[in-house]
Amino acid sequence: MKNWAEKYRPKKINEIVGQKEAIEKVKSFLLNFPGKKKAIILNGLSGIGKTTIVHAMSNEINSEIFELNASDLRNKSSMNLRLKPVLEQQPLFEKNKIILVDEVDGISGTDRGGVSELVSLIESSKYPIICTSNDAWTQKLSPLRKKCEIIELKEISPSEIKNFNKIKWRLKKCH
Repeated sequence: MKNWAEKYRPKKINEIVGQKEAIEKVKSFLLNFPGKKKAIILNGLSGIGKTTIVHAMSNEINSEIFELNASDLRNKSSMNLRLKPVLEQQPLFEKNKIILVDEVDGISGTDRGGVSELVSLIESSKYPIICTSNDAWTQKLSPLRKKCEIIELKEISPSEIKNFNKIKWRLKKCH
């Protein structure tokens, strides 16, 4: 059984309240890949919609998504074991592929090699990589920031909260 947040998570971009600027940047990154950068970091408070944007955008552009939580990628060997095969595997059904590394600030510091290995994998990736972070400015992510465009997600404004009719509609529709 899905929890409340999963059950009511927006599935389409037009169901997301706020974050228009971030959504446009993510869309541009994906549609123009490869561009200047092969990866982006969506940075913002917990629960603000970073992962939701990636999933909704994946649906919108008909892409396959491979999601990995950075807490499972603590060092170089686990990074290679989990992420490298995903980068080498062809997407199913002729779809595009998006690699999502969720909570990248959960990777251990440079002493265990996780961040440097992620940077190396980004450099060789044929697919766009999107990382999410609550704190992209932590020192341990410094090498990663050099390879990624950072997209800041902002708190939802009071006027956007007033437009919660979209969410109310979804809740009513499901009950």
